[in-house]
Amino acid sequence: MADVPATAVARSGGVGVGPGAAVQVALLLGPDHPGLGEVVVRGLGAEGPGGPVAVGAALSAGWLPKAVPPREPNEDGVLLAVGPVGALLAVADGHHGSAAAVAALRALAARAPALLAGDELAAAEAGRGAELAAVFATAAHAAVAHHHAVVDNDLPARTALSLVVVTPDSFAAVGFGDTVAAVARHGRLRALCAASDFLGPYTPSDPSSDPLADHPVTSRRRRRGDALVVLSDGVPDFLGGALATVVAEAVRAATVTLAGGGKPHDSGIGTAPGAAGAAARALVTRAGTAGAGDNITAAVLIDGRLRRWPPRLAPRRPT
Repeated sequence: MADVPATAVARSGGVGVGPGAAVQVALLLGPDHPGLGEVVVRGLGAEGPGGPVAVGAALSAGWLPKAVPPREPNEDGVLLAVGPVGALLAVADGHHGSAAAVAALRALAARAPALLAGDELAAAEAGRGAELAAVFATAAHAAVAHHHAVVDNDLPARTALSLVVVTPDSFAAVGFGDTVAAVARHGRLRALCAASDFLGPYTPSDPSSDPLADHPVTSRRRRRGDALVVLSDGVPDFLGGALATVVAEAVRAATVTLAGGGKPHDSGIGTAPGAAGAAARALVTRAGTAGAGDNITAAVLIDGRLRRWPPRLAPRRPT
């Protein structure tokens, strides 16, 4: 199994902002990683109020071939962005090829540096994540509509897409299709978006139409220690009823690392980006070893602010 270090700064898809920049962006596109069993991992980190906040992503074409031969080996994609305003995590799962997924994620990556730095929405403060989520969803919708306008294809590409804007006080999400976005709290998953129509020719194709008409922004209050997962459908499909437990284990391990109780900081995994990347990789690997015959992608946000855990879920430091 090939694996790319979690601490690398992403440049896939032509977008990459280094750790010293105001906004860090990592974009992974499935067409760049078509090999079965390959897992590519990225992580970003920043200091948040009370402790580090880390985001990580892992992407794989899967462990086994799909039952129905796809147009492309890997049609998933994932975007991470972290800036002064907050963070953006987005996972796309293309249908009939990766074109719609790539268009949507590249549009989000293009807008993230300005939006998450606060340049375009200076009023977007804590608790205003819904406005940012709406702007990002509109950008993705317009990019996919433009793709359909310029590409003549008998089988138009569509995409599932879940995007979540995380501010100090809230999670704000928009979802298309069957990707999953959920808050992990006390070992349980609280879904942010319900399954819906995919982003593509069956959603309004006019860029001036309202992309949120049937896909409203869903907001949830963010609490200290909350984690977030955004997943392509291959992860829940192959983990099934074990999904919440696997997420809780991955979050617990990452929290221990951020608290300084995990592996040594010079190991490459003891950093905030490494901890979140390892959590995302754990989800993808568990889905893969469960027999994933589908593309599998996970994005994870870990909150380093310590909180009181229920005894059955409390992170345990190595003895």
